Amino acid sequence: MEKIIVSIAKCEKIDDVHSQAIKKTVSESLDLIGGLETIICRGDAVLIKPNLVTARSYKSGAVTNPYVVEAVCELARDAGGRRIIIADGSAVGSRTDEAFLASGIRKVAEKTRAELVDLKKAETVPMSIPNGLKIKRIKIPRVVMEADIIINVPVMKTHDVFPATLGLKNMKGVLRENDKKRFHTWGLAQCIVDLNKLLLPSLTILDGTVGMEGLGPTRGDPVNLGLIISSFDTVAADTVAALVMGIEPEEIEYIKLASQQGLGCADLSQIEIRGRKIDEVRRPFKQVKLEEEEYTKKGIKIYERGACSGCRHVMERLIASLEERGKLYLLKPYTIMFGQTVTLPTTYEGKLIKFGSCTKKYRGKDDYIPGCPPHPEDVLAFFEKKYRLDKTLLPK
Repeated sequence: MEKIIVSIAKCEKIDDVHSQAIKKTVSESLDLIGGLETIICRGDAVLIKPNLVTARSYKSGAVTNPYVVEAVCELARDAGGRRIIIADGSAVGSRTDEAFLASGIRKVAEKTRAELVDLKKAETVPMSIPNGLKIKRIKIPRVVMEADIIINVPVMKTHDVFPATLGLKNMKGVLRENDKKRFHTWGLAQCIVDLNKLLLPSLTILDGTVGMEGLGPTRGDPVNLGLIISSFDTVAADTVAALVMGIEPEEIEYIKLASQQGLGCADLSQIEIRGRKIDEVRRPFKQVKLEEEEYTKKGIKIYERGACSGCRHVMERLIASLEERGKLYLLKPYTIMFGQTVTLPTTYEGKLIKFGSCTKKYRGKDDYIPGCPPHPEDVLAFFEKKYRLDKTLLPK
């Protein structure tokens, strides 16, 4: 059986002064897997999907390096692309136009004569996903559906729901804000996979020039990795990127599900890596991990049984983020229960909060935060609202 090809190319110089060095590295990475001519025909409309989650500089590791996007635009045009489109929609609560400006992507679009599209404002068309397990029908921007080629250019980052956000996850940026939040209600990992059944990129180029570790996808620390990882198989690209980050791919739920459902290859024995080897460039990214005794030391009361990585990650990131901002007091009046095998505790301190879809059957008169897993912004908003409305629960 022919192996799936993934390339790893190293770029030591990753800023605007060395943008030609970045272009050379991106070109090398693509040549190693067969070149853009493999997928682009003369006259094609090529849509480039970066990760512009919020208004930050690429040096933070939060957003795609604009010089990588510039290189992809130029190479796509050289390969015969007629219409080059850079398109994304920022995270819930963020403005895409501000992200375009802060990231440097607006300048790239002007320089390369590419169209720049805010997918939050774009016209949508209803699309069906007959083989979707959680989603059967969803509205997608017309410009995305009409593109001949989709080139996915995400950043290698840790995430507040999964151990990492990579290529498959990056496609969630095409959605309307309401659907981004609904994905958490319906089951985020499977929804990401269903979306990719409809919009699986033609090519994924993972931007590892500057990644992010710790409190990703926006509040973590930059990692100057200097890598470009490319493949026509997004699942395979994500698998290799995860291993470079020191994360087992099966720990990332959407990679595991995508592989099981035939979207690509997550079996390293069936992947041929060209260019640098994983062991040459592996650099474990710091993860936010809080064990039960650490929760207790911080005065946080958790009652968890059999929780999946989604709920655990949201809770871990919430605690770490609130501690960083001096707001742990928001959680201290409560006992938070979650997990697939959790049952109602016979005794608990403070007021009981049911967290995540697995606790829905116990919601009763107590507070309940829905989602699979709950959206991090919804969780924070919930506890901030509780604080405003019921300060009597706070420790004296």
